[in-house]
Amino acid sequence: MRSDLKELLGLLSETEYITAVKLSECLGVSPKTVRNRLKELNEIGQKYGAVIDAKSWHGFILCQEKEGGIERLKLELEQGGGLPDSNEDRTNYLLAYLLNHSDYVKIEELSDFLCVSRSTLQSSVREVEEILSQYHIRISRKPNYGIRVEGSEFDIRRCIGECFVRRNMMESGVQLYSEAEMAFLADEILRLTGKYKVSLTEGAFELLITQIYVALKRIKHGCCVEIPETADMKKHVTERRLAEELAGILEKWQNAAYDENEIRYTVIYLAGIRILGGTENDAGNFVIREELDQLVLDMLEAIYEEYRIELRNNFNLRMALNQHMVPLDIRIRYHIKISNPIMTEIRENYAFAYTLAEKCAMELVRYYQQEIPEDETGYLAVILALGLEQRSKNVRRSKILIVCGAGRGSSRMLRYKYEQEFGAYLEKISVCGLHELPVFDLEQVDYVFTTVPIHRKIPVPIIEVGQFLGNADIARVKGILERGHIDFLDDYYREEQFLVETEGSTREEVIRNLCSVIEKQRCLPEGFMEAVMERERLAQTDFGNHIAMPHPYKVMTEETFVYVAVLKKEILWSKHPVQLVFLTAVCEKEDRNLPRFYDVTTKLFMQEDMVRQIIEKRSYSVLMQILRQIYYDL
Repeated sequence: MRSDLKELLGLLSETEYITAVKLSECLGVSPKTVRNRLKELNEIGQKYGAVIDAKSWHGFILCQEKEGGIERLKLELEQGGGLPDSNEDRTNYLLAYLLNHSDYVKIEELSDFLCVSRSTLQSSVREVEEILSQYHIRISRKPNYGIRVEGSEFDIRRCIGECFVRRNMMESGVQLYSEAEMAFLADEILRLTGKYKVSLTEGAFELLITQIYVALKRIKHGCCVEIPETADMKKHVTERRLAEELAGILEKWQNAAYDENEIRYTVIYLAGIRILGGTENDAGNFVIREELDQLVLDMLEAIYEEYRIELRNNFNLRMALNQHMVPLDIRIRYHIKISNPIMTEIRENYAFAYTLAEKCAMELVRYYQQEIPEDETGYLAVILALGLEQRSKNVRRSKILIVCGAGRGSSRMLRYKYEQEFGAYLEKISVCGLHELPVFDLEQVDYVFTTVPIHRKIPVPIIEVGQFLGNADIARVKGILERGHIDFLDDYYREEQFLVETEGSTREEVIRNLCSVIEKQRCLPEGFMEAVMERERLAQTDFGNHIAMPHPYKVMTEETFVYVAVLKKEILWSKHPVQLVFLTAVCEKEDRNLPRFYDVTTKLFMQEDMVRQIIEKRSYSVLMQILRQIYYDL
C-alpha cells in the first residue's frame, strides 16, 4: 500500500485548488517531491478516469472523468493494487459504495469492476441487505437501471457511523477517515459540552464525535437531512445553543453549509445521549413529562403485577426513571444505539434488578412498538438496583416475641436491653414464658427470640440467644433484623418441591409435567399452565448457564412457591440449553422476604459452577447449601 500517495490523495480536493507549497507543508516534503508524487498518482488514476489537473497560480485539483473513478483510485491505493477478494471485504466495499451513491448502478458494472461473477456479487448484495435492514434502509431494484439504497438520510448516517467510522473501517470504504479531523472535532465538542454543562458518558462522547463527523462529510457531498421541528424539540434549549455554536465552527473549518435541519440533527443526538441530572442545572430545570411519567408508572406497575415488588411509591426512583426516559425516548424514536460497556458486570452483580429491567423493557416494547436494545435494559437495571437498595435501607420495623424462662424480672431486663440495642428496628416487643407460648397469638409476630429451647413447631422463625445478650448475640440479632433470618429460604425451597429426573424434550412438555406434579401437592388455579406459557411467549425466561425460570405472567396463587426440577437431559429452551428449571409463582399478599428470595435465586443463576454442582449432585441439601452460601456472600 502506497501510504504517501494515499495521504496526498486525501489532501486533494474536487472543488478547490491547492498549491504545491501547501501540499509540501502538509506532507512535510519539498515542492519538487510533491510534483513527482502528483505525477505518479496521476498515472495510476488515469486508468480509472481520475486525473489531476494543474492550473498556474492556483495549484492542483482532482477531476473525475469516469463515474466512480476516484473511488476506484482510492481502492487501488488502499489495497496495493488489489481488489477485495474475501466475502467480508467485498461486502464492506459494496456497502460503502451504495451508501455513498444515490444513483442506480448495474449489477454487471459492479461485478465487472470487482472481477467476480454475477452470482457472487448477488450473494454480497444479499449480505449488504441484511446489514441495511438493521437501519431501516432497503435496496431498491429497477430493471435496466440496477440497484441503489433507499432510506432516510438520518438512518444512512447512522449506518455509515456504526459500520465504518466506529469500527475504524472507513479507510476500506469510499470515504477516507481522518484522525486529524476526528481529533479536532473531539477537542471542540469537549470544550462546548464543558461550556454548556452537558454531561456525556465516554461511549456517548465517542458516538457524538462519530455522527458529527459523518454528518459533516455528507453535507459536503450534498446529502442533507430533513428533520421537522416538534414541540419537544423546542424544550432542548441548552442543546440548541451548543449545536448552533458548533455549526458555526464547522462552517468556517470545512466550508460546509449548516441549515436548520442540520442544527436539529445535532440537537437530537445531544438530547438523546446526554445524562440528565448530571448537573445542578439539570436538576433545577427538569420538568416531568406527563406521557413519560405514565410510562414509568406502567413499568413499575408491571413489576408489581408479576413479581409483587413494591416500587411504585418510591419517589426518588420514579424521578430517576423520568430523567432517564427523556434521552431514552429520543434514542428509541430515532433508533440511536448507545453502547453499555459494563453489561456483563450488570448482569452478574445486579441479576434481580436486570430481571426487573427486562419487565420494564417489555412495557417499552408495547409502548413504542419496537425492540429495545439489551444495552438499554442494562442502564434501566442500574437505576432499578439503586431503587431496590434504597428500599432495603428503609428497614421495616419488626414485631418480636421474647421467650424467657428465668422469671418476670429477667424478662423485663431483657426487654429493656432489646429496646436499647435494637429500638430502631422494632415496632413492638412482647414477652412471654415458654408455657405461655401455645396460647400466644403468633399472627402478630415476625420473629421469636428465645433463651430456652423450643421444641414445638411454630409458623415464625425461632432464634436462640443467650440470657444476657452478649456482644455476639447483639451482632447476630442486629444482622437478622437488618437482613432477615436465613431460614426464610426454607419457606420457598422445600424438599418435596425439589424434583429430579424430570421428563420433557421441549419447554412445553417440561412445564406441563411440572404443573402435573404441582397439582398433586397443592391446588393450582384454572389456567395456571396457560399463564406460564403466555409468559414464555412474551419474553424468554432462560438465563444462560443451563437455567430457566418459567412463571405466570400475573399473580394467580394463594401462596408463593418455587419448584426446582433437574431435567433428565438438557433441552433447548428458548435461546439457551437448559437442564435446571425453577418454576415460580408469587401470591397476592405482601411478602417482605420476596426481594431477598429473588436476590439469592438470580445470583445463583449467574454462577455456572454452582449450577453445574446442583445438576450433577441432584441433591436438595446441595441446593440449600449453595443458596445459603450465596446469601451470606451478598
